[in-house]
Amino acid sequence: MFLRVTAQDVPDFDPRGKRRSSAHAHQLVIDHVEALIRRGSLRRGDRLPGERQLAEMFGVSRASVREAVRSLRAIGVLAERTTAGPGSGAALASGPSDALTSMLRLHIALSNFTETEVVRTRLMVEQWAVREAAALASPEDIQRLEAVLDEMDRPGIDYAQFNALDSTFHTGIALTCENRLLGCLAGALRDAVERHRLEAMQARGPWDQVAANLRAQHREILTFIAAGRPEAAAEALHHHLRYMHPTIVSTLNR
Repeated sequence: MFLRVTAQDVPDFDPRGKRRSSAHAHQLVIDHVEALIRRGSLRRGDRLPGERQLAEMFGVSRASVREAVRSLRAIGVLAERTTAGPGSGAALASGPSDALTSMLRLHIALSNFTETEVVRTRLMVEQWAVREAAALASPEDIQRLEAVLDEMDRPGIDYAQFNALDSTFHTGIALTCENRLLGCLAGALRDAVERHRLEAMQARGPWDQVAANLRAQHREILTFIAAGRPEAAAEALHHHLRYMHPTIVSTLNR
């Protein structure tokens, strides 16, 4: 669908065509696009009007429109490619983007939440996820998660490689719940404390032993998911996070 914007659609449209300050002009475009999305006038896959029409409607320069489009594209609201043809405009993303996880991760970090707050929230989210996964995971989901754990068994794997696969495994569990937003949230929460997690891995002792313990914990979680045992899977996850964050998780109820 191609969105047609009129003056009446713009809450603070200046009929005199007075241009806004360049410092705020691009934000006006972003705010209006956000308002259209929230009220359902813009949906995924829809196209924005062309650069010239947007500039005229908002009384801003085309450079400000381009800046707004770049910002919306950077946070995953607009697709990477611009549609071609007469009246072409940037298209809204048709699916979830890695930019959403990045944005959540950055906001969590910038808001100065403590490690305790993030880990406890992660525990609540992931315990819910493993319970749901135990009820919903398909044989293909289980095979996909097993393949990740098999990669983690490779001899000589280092902290960084292991950590990347660890993220894939935990986010993969959340994605089996048929809830993509949950997957984005779980990934952002986990990545927000990455530095603390790496420090904890190194502080647990010799890497070979730590890796063996983590592998066993991951296998236990997946075994209970595959067996359709939600409470056992949640308990196994609690044990896993308590191993990584003993002073935070040990005080929480299961």
